[in-house]
Amino acid sequence: MELGSVDYLAGSVQDSVQSIVRHFKVDYFTLHLFRGGDDAKNTPYVRTNYPDAWVSRYLLHDYVRIDPVLQMAKKTTEPFCWSAITPAAEQRNMMQQAVEHGVGPAGFSVSHVDTIGRRSVLSFNAPYAKGNATWEPFVKKNRDHLLLLASEMHHKALSEISGETDERPQLSPRETECLKWTAQGKTHTEIAIILNLSEHTVRSYLKDARVKLDSVTLAQAVSKAATLGLI
Repeated sequence: MELGSVDYLAGSVQDSVQSIVRHFKVDYFTLHLFRGGDDAKNTPYVRTNYPDAWVSRYLLHDYVRIDPVLQMAKKTTEPFCWSAITPAAEQRNMMQQAVEHGVGPAGFSVSHVDTIGRRSVLSFNAPYAKGNATWEPFVKKNRDHLLLLASEMHHKALSEISGETDERPQLSPRETECLKWTAQGKTHTEIAIILNLSEHTVRSYLKDARVKLDSVTLAQAVSKAATLGLI
């Protein structure tokens, strides 16, 4: 199974999910965009064709806390097979429930981290790896293509969230750091100490970030940054 020149990006992200499933000849495909702030739990960005019953159970039991695939994806930007994961007891129980809901045990994932630290992960799932005991040979052979696909889907998801194409605010690393600490309730003085900056410099970074985010208040800027996946 080779990666051909398929237009994965036509239509919505959910349309792309269906295109990828057909092209890779897998049962299921999921894109999970890690969100910051309250959105990390309250409004996660996930596009999938998993069975509704499994999605409901996953959300009901808050399995995002222990999902071994997501935990592995946070540690690496290299494509990896699920067979390389050694799950804990609680995770094995979750994975067994997934199988009982029709989710195959054979899968592979590839994550992407952009220049300001936003992370997403693509996961492919089937009852069996095509032609091999695991997906390892396929993942190794198609590494570069998979990384490119992960990057394209990552930015497509961000565009869908913001309702824009390439007009997302471009925050500097320092502006992003200051907003992240503000989101955690830190004061200007505390942020200055944490980042070894002057309080005046911290206020300047936060003002610039607020202007870029077209926000009247700092609280509004933090909320918008989290919604856009910037922090």
